[in-house]
Amino acid sequence: MDETLLTQDAFVKVALNVPLRSTFDYKIPKALAYRHAIRPGMRVKVPFGKGDRHAIGLVIATSASSDYPEAQVKPITALLDDSPIISQELFDLCHWAARYYHHPIGEVFFHALPVSLRKGERPEFRTETWWFVTEQGLHTELESLNRAKLQKAFLEAAQQHADHGLSPHLMSVLELNNNTAKSLEKKGLLRSEQRSFKHAPETHAHQRQVPPTLNEEQTVATKTLLAHSDEFHVALLDGITGSGKTEVFLRVIDALLKADKQILVMVPEIGLTPQTLRRFESRFNTDIVLMHSNMTDRERLDAWLMVEQGDAKIIIGTRSSVFIPTAKLGLIIIDEEHDASYKQHEGFRYHARDLAIKRAQGLNIPVLLASATPSYESLANALQKRYHWLKLRQRAGDAQVPEMERVDLRGQVLKQGFSEYTLERMRQTLERKEQVLVFLNRRGYAPTLMCHQCGWIADCDHCDANLTVHKRANKLHCHHCDSHKALLHQCPECGSDELFTVGEGTEQIEGVLNQYFKQTPILRIDRDSTQRKSALTQITQKIHEHDQAILVGTQMLAKGHHFPNVTLVVIMDADVGLFSSDFRGMERTAQLITQVAGRAGRASKRGHVLLQTYHPEHNAIECLCSQGYEAFAMDGLRERQQLALPPFQHQAVIRAESQHEQQAMGLLMQLRNDLSVHLSDDLQMVGPYAAIIVRKAGQHRALLSLKSPQRGNLHASIALAAQWLEQNTKNQRIRFAIDVDPLETF
Repeated sequence: MDETLLTQDAFVKVALNVPLRSTFDYKIPKALAYRHAIRPGMRVKVPFGKGDRHAIGLVIATSASSDYPEAQVKPITALLDDSPIISQELFDLCHWAARYYHHPIGEVFFHALPVSLRKGERPEFRTETWWFVTEQGLHTELESLNRAKLQKAFLEAAQQHADHGLSPHLMSVLELNNNTAKSLEKKGLLRSEQRSFKHAPETHAHQRQVPPTLNEEQTVATKTLLAHSDEFHVALLDGITGSGKTEVFLRVIDALLKADKQILVMVPEIGLTPQTLRRFESRFNTDIVLMHSNMTDRERLDAWLMVEQGDAKIIIGTRSSVFIPTAKLGLIIIDEEHDASYKQHEGFRYHARDLAIKRAQGLNIPVLLASATPSYESLANALQKRYHWLKLRQRAGDAQVPEMERVDLRGQVLKQGFSEYTLERMRQTLERKEQVLVFLNRRGYAPTLMCHQCGWIADCDHCDANLTVHKRANKLHCHHCDSHKALLHQCPECGSDELFTVGEGTEQIEGVLNQYFKQTPILRIDRDSTQRKSALTQITQKIHEHDQAILVGTQMLAKGHHFPNVTLVVIMDADVGLFSSDFRGMERTAQLITQVAGRAGRASKRGHVLLQTYHPEHNAIECLCSQGYEAFAMDGLRERQQLALPPFQHQAVIRAESQHEQQAMGLLMQLRNDLSVHLSDDLQMVGPYAAIIVRKAGQHRALLSLKSPQRGNLHASIALAAQWLEQNTKNQRIRFAIDVDPLETF
C-alpha cells in the first residue's frame, strides 16, 4: 500500500462490493484532506448509483489526478476509519487473489472482511454493561426488599460479587436481568459500568492432557516440521486414518506457542470445529477462537479483533478463515486438505488451501497439509519435490488397519439395500458390544417419488432434477435450489394414490435398521439431523455413551471423527462415482471410501469394512482394497498425465447462466469464436456444452472449458475472456462466472 499523505487535490481509487472488475475514482473534499491522511485499506462512504444512494468502499490507491474530468468525479461522503483496517499482507493477498481468480476486486476485498465491517460498523469490541453494588447497596438489609423478590435476589448476588461485579455472562448463569438492575440503580443500590468485551467466546477451564509417546514416524515428522518453522515450507503429512496426524500438529503447535506465535488451523466442515476445539483445549493453556459460518456477525467481529490484536493464539476455522488478520502468524495447518469444501463454488470461487499457501509464502512461514487421502494436486507437488512428503503408515498405539472385504451384490435379494450377509455381520458385531457405522451418501428418505400407475416422477419446478422425499419433515425437497413442497399422497397426473419411493436415503435406512435391531440405538448424522446448533455434539456424545449402537450417515461421518468402539463399517453403495462423467469422480470415490473405512478399528479392537458392490472385480475397487489409497492415486496420476488432465494441465471453466438455454450457449459460442484468434497454440478449448443439470434454480447453464500446460498462457486468455464477457453482457439478462482450477467441470 502506498501510504503517501494525500494533498487536498488528491483522488482515491475505491473498490466497491459490486460485480465489476474496475475501481471507481472519487475526490477528497478539502476539509477532509486537511484533517486526515487517507491511505489504502481505509473504508469510505461514497455516492454510488442513482439518486441519493451511497455505498461502503475500500480505498485501493491514491492519486494526484484522475482519468476522468474532475467535474465528473464525485467527492467522498465520509471517512470511516482512522487507520487501514486491512494489513499490508492481506491487502497484497487480496490483490493477488483478484488477479489469479479473475474476480471483481471489490468483491474479493469485501469477502475478506467480517459482515459488520462491510456494513460500516467500527472495528471495536462490543461493550457490555457490568453492574456493581454501591456503598449504600452494600449496607442495605436484604429483608427490606422482601416484597420485590427479583430485586432482592439481584442485590444479594451483587453483594456477594462486590469486588469484581456482575458481568452479563454471570447474570445469565444466575438468571438475573437488566430491568431489575435498573430498578435498583434508581434506588441508588447499584451502579452500571460499560466495559469492552475482550474475552474469547470459547472461555474454558484448561485440563492439561499428558501427551502420548510418539512412534518413530511421528517423531521424524515432528522434527522435520520444527526444522523448517522459521521459513516458508510446504509439508504434506500423508498419514493413514488413525496414524496420529493430530498429535504431530499438537507437538509443532506447542513449540510455536512457546515462541509467541499464532497458529491458524483450517478444517473443512463446521462440524469438525467443536471436536478440534476440545482436543486443543485439553492440551494448551491459551485462548482459542473459532471462525465459521454459524457464528453471528457480532461473534465473528469479536473473534476477528481478538486474532488481529494478537490476544488469541490459536484460530480454528473453515474456508473463509484464510483471510483472518493476524498479529504474529507462525504456521498454517490445513487438515483434510483434499476436501472439496475448501473450494468456494459460488461467487468468488477461490480455493482456501491454495490461498493459504500463497499467504504463507508472503509471510515466510510454513504450511502443513494433512490428509489420509491427499488430493492428486498435492501428491503431484510432493512427487515433484515442491512439497516435503511426510508419510505415516502406522496406526497410533495398538490400533491396526481395518480389513476391507467386498460383498458381491449380483444376483442377491436385498433387504432395503442390505445383503443378508451384511445384516448378519452387523448382528455379530452388536452382540460383541461393539458399534457399526453404515455409510450412504444420500440424505432424505428416498431420492425419488413415483406413481405406480402412470410413471409420473416428482421433479423440481426450477431444476432438471428430481425432488428428494423427506418423510419425517413431510416434504419434497430439491437439494440443488433448496425449494420444497408438501409431500404428495396422490398423483397430480392421473389421480392415483399408488405412489411409492425409489431408492434409499439415510432417513429410510434409519427406519429400516430400527425394525431389524429394535434394542439398539440408531443414530443418524447428516445435514438434516444436525441443523440445530450443537446437534452434532449431542449426537456424538450419545455415540460415546453407548457400547452398542449403529451410526447412519453421509460424508459428514467420513471427516476426522474418532469413534473408538466402531469396529464394523458398512459402505452401502461403493459403486457411486465409478462411472462418473467427471474425471475427478474416481478420485473422490476412493477418498470417500478410504476415509469412511478409516472410522473402523481406531482403538485396540480390529476393524472390518464391508463394501457392497455390483462390480467387485473393478480395477479401482480391487486396487483400493488390496493395495491402498497411495497405489490407487499413483495409477490415477499416471492416467491423468497420459490424458493431459489436471494437475498436469492448468484449467479454467467459464460458466454462463440465462433463463433461455440458447442464450447462454450462444454467448459462449460467440466468445469461443472471438477468442480463438487470440489464443496461443498450446491452449485448448472444449465446448460450449450443457451442464449435467442444465436448468438449476430457473437458470439454464452452459460451460466452456480452457486448459493449457502453461499457466501464464491460460491466464492471459482468461483475462481477454473476462473483458469480452463484461462488455457483451452489459445489456443482457445473462450471468457469467470464471472458475480457475475448478473442481466441478460439468
